[in-house]
Amino acid sequence: MNVYSAIVAAIAIWAVAKITQAWLAARQDERSGEAERARRAEVEQLETRVRNLERIVTDRRDSLERSFKEIE
Repeated sequence: MNVYSAIVAAIAIWAVAKITQAWLAARQDERSGEAERARRAEVEQLETRVRNLERIVTDRRDSLERSFKEIE
């Protein structure tokens, strides 16, 4: 193997390594994006549930206050 063949081989190995690293990074970003979307959907669902619970609690308080006023 002459010097030029060694240089070409080294460059080819370096290029394959860089391409592989870029591909793996893109895959990782894709997975983290899916996880982020799932977390956002879950947070949105929990926020909706909390809003509903707050409405129920405040409605009961208002109706309880009305009941007390009616009793008096």
